[in-house]
Amino acid sequence: MSQLIAFIEKAKSDKDLMAKLDALGENAGADEIIKLAKEYSFTVTEEEIEKQKSSEDSSGELSEDELESVAGGGSANRYNPDVCKDLPKTRFECVGFMSLCWCDHHRRTHDPISPGWGTKARYFHTCVMGAYSYRGDKEGGRRGQ
Repeated sequence: MSQLIAFIEKAKSDKDLMAKLDALGENAGADEIIKLAKEYSFTVTEEEIEKQKSSEDSSGELSEDELESVAGGGSANRYNPDVCKDLPKTRFECVGFMSLCWCDHHRRTHDPISPGWGTKARYFHTCVMGAYSYRGDKEGGRRGQ
């Protein structure tokens, strides 16, 4: 498993670390991420960060190999009633740091019937807490966004 994925898995079970990642936000620089990872004894490289940021599948889903490597499971409950109740679609609050820690309340199902999308994948996104329900791309964006 990559050090970056292991670092994110650690954050799922460590509320303090997750709070630090959330504070960095979605536009955190590689140097900030590397420094924080080092504080927690992870060796994350700029190349690994850039690869994840440019990955076609930044949905937070792990490969089969990565799933087998994860020991235990952490909560990714990112629901905050003060913020989430007004979300019209998935945002940083739903997907977490580098879109690697999707909220437990988010559901994404493949939507094969969306005319006009061409070859772009389409999905139905729903928050089980009632915040949003819409069709969008794999990462949660709506068409044209």
